[in-house]
Amino acid sequence: MKRIELTVNEIKKYNVIKAVHHGKKTKQRACVELTLSLRQINRLLNNYVQLGKSAFSHKNKKRSPKHSLPESTKTFIVELYQSFTNLKPNVVHFTEILKQEHGINLTDTTVRTILYNHGMISPKTHRKTVKRLKQQKKVAQQVRHELSTNLPRSCEFLADSDTI
Repeated sequence: MKRIELTVNEIKKYNVIKAVHHGKKTKQRACVELTLSLRQINRLLNNYVQLGKSAFSHKNKKRSPKHSLPESTKTFIVELYQSFTNLKPNVVHFTEILKQEHGINLTDTTVRTILYNHGMISPKTHRKTVKRLKQQKKVAQQVRHELSTNLPRSCEFLADSDTI
């Protein structure tokens, strides 16, 4: 059986509609709790009867947008930018190179975002932007470090086999 993951709002809707279906709540009470109309409550109730818990899960949940750039293209752009060793082009010039030599037609802001997300900056970047990006990177590393140190380890909860 496939496990269905719901968000907090979807769980709330599920619990209220389930209570209505089992006769523990009225439809009017469900209208008040979910701030929906009676027609919407009836629609959710019919979906619950037909599909069960999966009726409350959003159908587009783990899909990437149709117009998004594939990961293979992003990695190609990053690798191509890294291949420039001594003289790196600025983002606008690099966008022109992508269009002319490789047939990839993207805006300079898209290319800039891809490169920034991989930690690369243009040689013409202003000092203020460089400082901001370094600060963001530093904060992200601190958050990752705090999460890794604050998470409990399984060895803290499991008893040693020698002491038992």
